[in-house]
Amino acid sequence: MTLQYKRELEPKEILDQAISQGLTDFYVAYSGGKDSGIVLDIVAKNYPDNFRGVVFVNTGIATDATISFVKDYCSKRAYPLYVLKPENVVRKNGIPFSYENLVMTYGFPRQAFHTITMRQLKYYPLRKFIADRIRHDEKPAIIGGIRKNESSRRKIKWKKYLYNDDKMWFVSPLFFKSNDWVYKYFIENNIKRSPVYETLHISGDCLCGCFADKSELKLLQMFHPEVYDKISYLENKIKSEGSDDARKNMTWGKYHQATNDIKAQTTIESYLCSDCILDRSATDDDTKRFNDEMEDIEAKLDKL
Repeated sequence: MTLQYKRELEPKEILDQAISQGLTDFYVAYSGGKDSGIVLDIVAKNYPDNFRGVVFVNTGIATDATISFVKDYCSKRAYPLYVLKPENVVRKNGIPFSYENLVMTYGFPRQAFHTITMRQLKYYPLRKFIADRIRHDEKPAIIGGIRKNESSRRKIKWKKYLYNDDKMWFVSPLFFKSNDWVYKYFIENNIKRSPVYETLHISGDCLCGCFADKSELKLLQMFHPEVYDKISYLENKIKSEGSDDARKNMTWGKYHQATNDIKAQTTIESYLCSDCILDRSATDDDTKRFNDEMEDIEAKLDKL
């Protein structure tokens, strides 16, 4: 059953509604991507009295380029930045959450394990942060870039632009916005996004592997070797120290590729010949859509 709305609200209307419900302290969840970048721009410009800062969750499996970009982007604009880590959340058994601990317990996460992975790497650090803000007498909300029509998966999963999970509130100002609107705002307001989009077509803030396609491990080796090396390190560590469950999932990504197999492809030419990255339909579609929409919007702007 599709959830019906009386009308589609503008970003400011959604944010005003959040304020009317008593949420007065806005923290923008920023990944370095275009949608979260737009939300950050809207909140910082239009709600300076409510904007408390930027929240970035360092999942422990992000690219160095993404982390550097987020820090530099916020520093240049004088945005307060809170970098959260899953390691700062300690379980009752005294063991902290982390990507490495997750992999050593369960193996490299698969698509079906994404919810648990997301909760351990992102949700729990956010929950700890929000609890701390509440203790400081704030009425906080996490402001994010979720859009209901961004993908078929999100269209099914995300049904509310204001979402409450116990004491945590999530607000999605772009909830009803189309791709055309997003790209137009992106260009007109000179929003920047992580340079990792040029290599991986994603922001690079969480490379847990749940939805990784065939090309990604090779691209990590080529452009982000620090992440590739960490994956290789964890592969070897599972063999010697991993649990029985972990040894059932000893390779990263949904195609079960090992770093040794990728390393054997010594040149991009050999990789393209055997499994061309341009054959990846998701990458093709995303890149073509981005280029087409950018050209269309630029053409429209030239006529203004």
